[in-house]
Amino acid sequence: MEKILCPVDFSETSGKAMDYAVYIAQHAGAHLSLLHVLHLPIVDTSETALVASELLGEQKRDAALKLNSLCIEMERKYGANGDGGFTCDYLVKEALLTDIAEELTAQGGYDLIVMGTTGLDNTLEELLIGSNTEAVIEEVKCPVLSIPSTAPKPGFGKIIYASDYSVEDRNALTQVVQIGSFFGSQIDVVHVVKSQEDSHSDEAEQFWADLQELFPNVPMSFQEIVNKHRDEGLKNYFKRAGGEVLAIVRRKKGFLKALFSQSLAERLTYQAEVPLLVLHGQKLK
Repeated sequence: MEKILCPVDFSETSGKAMDYAVYIAQHAGAHLSLLHVLHLPIVDTSETALVASELLGEQKRDAALKLNSLCIEMERKYGANGDGGFTCDYLVKEALLTDIAEELTAQGGYDLIVMGTTGLDNTLEELLIGSNTEAVIEEVKCPVLSIPSTAPKPGFGKIIYASDYSVEDRNALTQVVQIGSFFGSQIDVVHVVKSQEDSHSDEAEQFWADLQELFPNVPMSFQEIVNKHRDEGLKNYFKRAGGEVLAIVRRKKGFLKALFSQSLAERLTYQAEVPLLVLHGQKLK
């Protein structure tokens, strides 16, 4: 991992995400960029265009000052850009967050996005933060780590990976193992079945054998758990096992288009209760 992008809107929620971004950058020896996005105003006359331009310029200067202060604080507290093992800078852009995130990850070499998210029963400001998270996940191809406002201090001692025995799991787990290697993480691979009768023992045994062959020296375990609701089963296991990050594959676009027929990744992102690492389903070539 070389470059991490952390969108910042100066809220408490994005501050929590920044803590995680710094923690990862420290352990990975990565470069961290703080990103603040300003939305271009809609204008209909030359007079309003002038006012909008002046306002935008003021907002850019204000954002740059705040971001610069955050970077200085990282240098003072964590040794960024010095002997702290990682570097940092900041970006102020004028566009939609989704467009900028997609551009930076596709062309700027950023291979992880860390951003705050919230659930549905929060203030309008927090809902907008949450919506931005889903929109970014929908557009970019790199992993996105979404951090809820209630997240504890950063930790990657145990990562819980939700599996469904797909070919995509192998590729996603490769990414999880790479991230976990910076922290010596224990990785628990978990598959949820609705009932004991639904347990596919032969498939499970073959899947675990494949994982052991693919990741021979990785601290990894595997098990099936029984619960009628996959998201509930995962969250219960996460708490019981002392998980610190939940990792899951997101396979299809359309986060905001079918709220009542959501995939597991969508539901967990909206519930926003644990740090959630969302990986994109890409089959190994």
